[in-house]
Amino acid sequence: MSRAWPARVVLPLAAVNLTALGALTAPVVAGLPLKVAAAVPDDQRTSTLATLVALGSIVAVVASPLFGALSDRTRGRFGRRIPWIVGGAIVGLGTTAGLAMSTDLGPVTVWWMATQAAYNAVLAGTSALLADSVTERERASASGVFTAASFVGTLPPLLLIAVLPHEVSTVMFVMPVAAILAAVACAVIVRDAPLTQRQGTTDAVAPASAHDISAADTSADGTSPDNISPDHAPNPRPGAAFVAVWVQRFAVGVAFSLIAAFTLYLVSDRMTGDDVAAASPASLATLLGGAGVVVGALVAGAWASRRGRYTPALVAGAVLLAAAGVLKAVATTPVTLWAAALCAGLGMGSILALNFALAMRSVPAARTGTYLGVLNIAETLPQLIVPLVAASLVRVGGVDPFSGGIDNYVTLYLIGAAVALATISLLPAMRGILRQRADAAAAPVSAGRGPTG
Repeated sequence: MSRAWPARVVLPLAAVNLTALGALTAPVVAGLPLKVAAAVPDDQRTSTLATLVALGSIVAVVASPLFGALSDRTRGRFGRRIPWIVGGAIVGLGTTAGLAMSTDLGPVTVWWMATQAAYNAVLAGTSALLADSVTERERASASGVFTAASFVGTLPPLLLIAVLPHEVSTVMFVMPVAAILAAVACAVIVRDAPLTQRQGTTDAVAPASAHDISAADTSADGTSPDNISPDHAPNPRPGAAFVAVWVQRFAVGVAFSLIAAFTLYLVSDRMTGDDVAAASPASLATLLGGAGVVVGALVAGAWASRRGRYTPALVAGAVLLAAAGVLKAVATTPVTLWAAALCAGLGMGSILALNFALAMRSVPAARTGTYLGVLNIAETLPQLIVPLVAASLVRVGGVDPFSGGIDNYVTLYLIGAAVALATISLLPAMRGILRQRADAAAAPVSAGRGPTG
């Protein structure tokens, strides 16, 4: 049975994405906290760690579009993206070694920022190469696999740290080494052809995403997909559509982060009365949320590719995410908490997968790396903004009606639900790219399409 996505292209790229994000997880979860604890007094640990994480996020905000733009302009026998994917993975191993061997706070900070830059070069290259390599019909399902891999990548280092808590420095090297192996395998398997002269001299939207409209391209059940007319014209304002896609990704990130905030404290205040006892149900909620993201991304991507329709899955994702906020706002038992986490993950995964596919539809062919790098900012900014906003929101509206504590979780999570629902209002601004329909045989963004399995 044929797949709706090219396995020999998507799987190697997903593996690189998985290992690169995994390489950033171990330092955040255990490496940096241990380094900070050894370098500063106890009363300065949390503020120092928060500063380090924020600096890393700032580097990611700058590095992702920068390396994406550089990859757009790269010329050579190895293509545009592969040099940055392989080079970033190799440099990342070196910076991780520097981080692991450092003890003073200054070098730790420098090496951590360098590590973020290196792996964001990898991530920028893989995102752009995916857009270069898949056709319009394959985009949603390929995006689902790619998005799912991003979240799966956080699991191996978490499990290794749990099993080997006294070997954190060693664990930090596992995913960087795996990232190099995945990057080299990707370079061998996935063809990364140089930009064609036509693509290099125009900012037109990629042919697979804006042209080759086909009346024969209907959904599996014979109904027309989101595109109302088979001769629908290409989106006349791809820039405006990309802005709407960017805002959607940012808003969904804000909503998910608000709904996920302070789970441990919620469980402690409302259910267990003790932070230690709260760790187990809170951890399970985190795992269920991650599993939901993976399932949501895979299912929504496959469904959208098969039916040719994005809007229903995007609306369903927003509703699921909003439902998660409502459930968590009133949660007083672990079961309700876990249901909320699963709904949040399913909604988030669905939206992220299709949002990435829509981004690939809306970007100029010659500047894919730049635009997708800018898209990554929408995913990083909530990590900087939401913690501060959430800390203020829990003090709005008086005491919590369920726990009687000073932190009002109802206000926090209902606002997260409202932000999730508000993303539906962005869909009219994406109407042009939601309606586009490409022939299943249309060329991908770049000529660099590898063999499909």
